[in-house]
Amino acid sequence: MSAPSKASIVFLLVSMFQKGLAYITTPIYTNLLTTDEYGRVAVFLTWFQLIGIVAMFSLQAGVFNNGMLEYKDKRDDYMLSMLVLSNLITAGVGVILIVGFPFWNRYLRLDMPLLLLMLLLFLTQPAMNFWQSRQRFSYKYKALAIATISSCVASPAVAVICILLFPGNRLYARLFGAELALVAFYLFFYVQTFVRGRGKVNLSYWKFALTFNLPLIPHYLSQYLLSSSDKLMISYLVGDTQTAFYNVAYSVAAVATIVWGAINTSLLPFTYENCQAKKYKRIADVTIPLMLVFAAACMTVIVFAPELIAIMAPPEYQIAIYVVPPVVGGVFFQCMYYIFANPVYYFKKPKYVMYASLIAAIVNVILNYIFIPKFGFTAAGYTTIASYMLQAFIDYLAMKKVMGFSIYNTKLLLGLSAAVIAVSLVSTLTYRFILIRYGLFLAMLAVIYVNRSRLTETFKTIKKRDSAETKG
Repeated sequence: MSAPSKASIVFLLVSMFQKGLAYITTPIYTNLLTTDEYGRVAVFLTWFQLIGIVAMFSLQAGVFNNGMLEYKDKRDDYMLSMLVLSNLITAGVGVILIVGFPFWNRYLRLDMPLLLLMLLLFLTQPAMNFWQSRQRFSYKYKALAIATISSCVASPAVAVICILLFPGNRLYARLFGAELALVAFYLFFYVQTFVRGRGKVNLSYWKFALTFNLPLIPHYLSQYLLSSSDKLMISYLVGDTQTAFYNVAYSVAAVATIVWGAINTSLLPFTYENCQAKKYKRIADVTIPLMLVFAAACMTVIVFAPELIAIMAPPEYQIAIYVVPPVVGGVFFQCMYYIFANPVYYFKKPKYVMYASLIAAIVNVILNYIFIPKFGFTAAGYTTIASYMLQAFIDYLAMKKVMGFSIYNTKLLLGLSAAVIAVSLVSTLTYRFILIRYGLFLAMLAVIYVNRSRLTETFKTIKKRDSAETKG
């Protein structure tokens, strides 16, 4: 196999390992922490991701890869310049947060030690992020796999040890144990970046990065708000315990996202290649069966929600089963956005995708503010599926505007969407009747069996493409 092919496989396996480990550690944390503590951990991690988009300026995203191409003979200098720029932005954000701490704390609900921990992560994490992006860009998968897996294992291991050693302060033990273990890895790459960069900072690299990323920050923020504002608003409006219930449901939904990650890894380059060749029917012929597989995966997670929640958390979390269906339904529409957005990205019209995510995020926040105080954390699941449906619809319109037509059979996609919505709405009524739920699962298996020939041809098509790429 060629280096790109080997690297793609290893990167996919590492990504699946990361998500799988997060899934496995959830029941450990839910049993070691109270529901209130687990909810506060979820709030901290959500704020970290959200504030980090601005504090680290998402420099590890597309702009970094563009810099690897643009400055291929000066990559060490570029990495150092990006790290210093990221640190300066973090310092600015840190000053604002610390000086205005009494004001911000009303909304963040984080004490000063946790805020300082967050800022330490913002300063050091970009070093490892840049290194990982460079390894992926250069197809150096061995070192990346070792470093990533080691850090993923060390973080929860240290956290669990700290929780057992300091049972009187489990929240701090969980957060400081897990995050400081990661900081140890980050510092290694931080020092390495400065040594290899020889202290050379090029301001022209800053101009390039700021110009490229500044228009994308609203998109990154709205995307994350759409996926995670629920947890923050639940915590703020009805308490950390209900956030814990909602977070467990989201962890169950992660099973479906692992399936989509495996699908989209091959689907994205396949879509780009066929857009370039103007073979749009071929894109639809491959995408629709894959969406059928993903829909079946989502519906399977919904059907087995009681069993999955029982595995992942103690009995007091069983109430979370009633929010799993809409959350997983939201994941389905979240991933449907990709099949519409991928062609839009190919034709270099990302502003339309930004409009969709921004509108959907605003609608989601408004709906959460109205319904969470009235109906609790379960309302957030239904506002999520409604918002992702809106985003997918706007992205569908964007695809038609950019291309002048729809690549896909709209009726088929509507039928598939209706099936997912129906299962999301009806399944909660069947959770007390195990025979009915298992009957639904068998019915889904029957649909896949009937369509097995078409699915087999779809995977053969993608396999032929991968083989041709390998030979090339």
